[in-house]
Amino acid sequence: MDNKNSSVPVYIEALKAKILKINFKDESLEMSFVPSSDYCHSNGTIIQGGFITTMLDCSMAFLVMQMTDFQKTPMSIDINVNFMSAGKPGLTIARSKIIKLGNSIGFLSAELFQDNNLIATASSSIKLAAFPGIDFIKDNIGSDAEIIYK
Repeated sequence: MDNKNSSVPVYIEALKAKILKINFKDESLEMSFVPSSDYCHSNGTIIQGGFITTMLDCSMAFLVMQMTDFQKTPMSIDINVNFMSAGKPGLTIARSKIIKLGNSIGFLSAELFQDNNLIATASSSIKLAAFPGIDFIKDNIGSDAEIIYK
């Protein structure tokens, strides 16, 4: 894609990311990923921790962008990930939630599931940066999302 604002980052396409549900009422988001064995170690059987972190971080970031009507982008101050069990290649579901979102700082959480088993959790502190016009989410990976309003 030629338009910088509408191009989808390579990692989004590679992990087959898709937003499933956006809930404006409780400020949460659910999205899916389908990591292949290319993102795994141990002979392609266990998802590498950096990619687990990417999926959790991505779900929290996209939630913030949705909640700010794509006028802000979150810049991670910190992210803390707890690995609960091994993930394997295949469908993975991330659920993220805003704990508190101020004018310039926010606090977020996320959980990552596979086959209804919790494989990792994350919490993050973010700085909100003005970055209007990031619309690849609505037009691409979020085009089929279930949207719940207040």
